[in-house]
Amino acid sequence: MKPYILELPKESLIERSLERNDYIDVFGIDIPSKQPILPKEIVPLFFKSFPSWFMGLMMLREGIAKMIGLKTADGTDVEKELKEFKGEVGESIALFHVLDCSKHEILSGETDKHLDFRLSFFSIPKSANISQVILATTVQYNGWLGKVYFFFVKPFHRLIVPILLKRIAKSV
Repeated sequence: MKPYILELPKESLIERSLERNDYIDVFGIDIPSKQPILPKEIVPLFFKSFPSWFMGLMMLREGIAKMIGLKTADGTDVEKELKEFKGEVGESIALFHVLDCSKHEILSGETDKHLDFRLSFFSIPKSANISQVILATTVQYNGWLGKVYFFFVKPFHRLIVPILLKRIAKSV
């Protein structure tokens, strides 16, 4: 099971969720499964798949974000949110708010002063025994701070998403 790059799925919720897409990436992986994997099952697996080194980077991000007045996940009970997650609009896990959902997609994201991001979790049956799991990200910069912020985030983002897909595939 190896992650691969895809185009943004047509007519997906994420496709037109922002005014414009300054950045887009889409990664997928094919996962053998006896029954279809639901998008609401992928979201908690995503958060539970973070390697410890990435969690260290996230703590650094939270500290810097707080100092410059950006939104943080500070004060959220992520473990509780993961246990109670049903994949419904209005739910949140840290800064990832469920904005919309369909049969094969959960659209999450956050709007902040520096940038707006969206992350969609897809699960699409490819055959009777294979589910295609896709993570699609779009970003809209809100000025120079968003461009500078994402300049530093982008290499880590492009590195971590395929790693997370591999870890999700192993845990299904």
